[in-house]
Amino acid sequence: MGLNLKGLVLAMALGGAASLVQASNSEYTQEDYLKLRSVEVREISKDILGQNTIETISRKSLLVQGMPNVYGQVDSTGKVGKVISVTRDLVALGEDIYKLVIKGKPTNTTSYAPISVIPRVNGAAVDILDTESWRAPIKRTYEAIYENLYGMDVVTLRYSVIYSYGGSYDGKGQYLTAVQIIPESVRTLFGFDVTATMKLGGIQNQGTKAAPVAAATLLMEYTVSSIMVAQNQVDSFFITGLGQFKKF
Repeated sequence: MGLNLKGLVLAMALGGAASLVQASNSEYTQEDYLKLRSVEVREISKDILGQNTIETISRKSLLVQGMPNVYGQVDSTGKVGKVISVTRDLVALGEDIYKLVIKGKPTNTTSYAPISVIPRVNGAAVDILDTESWRAPIKRTYEAIYENLYGMDVVTLRYSVIYSYGGSYDGKGQYLTAVQIIPESVRTLFGFDVTATMKLGGIQNQGTKAAPVAAATLLMEYTVSSIMVAQNQVDSFFITGLGQFKKF
């Protein structure tokens, strides 16, 4: 039995003799292998970070950079970042855009400050160390799976949205800190590539001037491509200082 080009491509992707036979007998072509049929994005886990360690973690111990510890305090050494968005009563600090995945490989996101949405008083952001009563950070993990025309999962991208909510200033308001998207893992078959970027979509006050409720929209933008196709996807996440969370 001769080995044609489509069989060779699929054999490289699947890595098996049985798959090679199936590929060489397939009605599809190499071009079909490199084309995308569908993408499915699903939530695979939700965790409250550190919820079972409150008695064993010391007062100064932190979970992740920029996050409150289990006592609701924010680390004085955590990265605050620059001013990236301003409303009448709120300021967003951190990084408004950064790369998560470059050419199919997760990047090191620890060099970026996570986003905090905190009060704006007298035209400036308050010192985040003066905020208190933060809730334990939440981590929600998602998986984006791309399928080609053969029905093969050619790209699997796993990432997590992390945030802490409920912080107050001077006993008022519900704010956000440590808001970020991090890459967990990327798997691609032969011929496919992935890039991904996190962006801050905007901030707003979901409460009143007297009792602000900070809200932020995060955008997870990613592109899966081959020599035959490039498909863009944007996952939007809306998070509030009350802990409300919605994916669009």
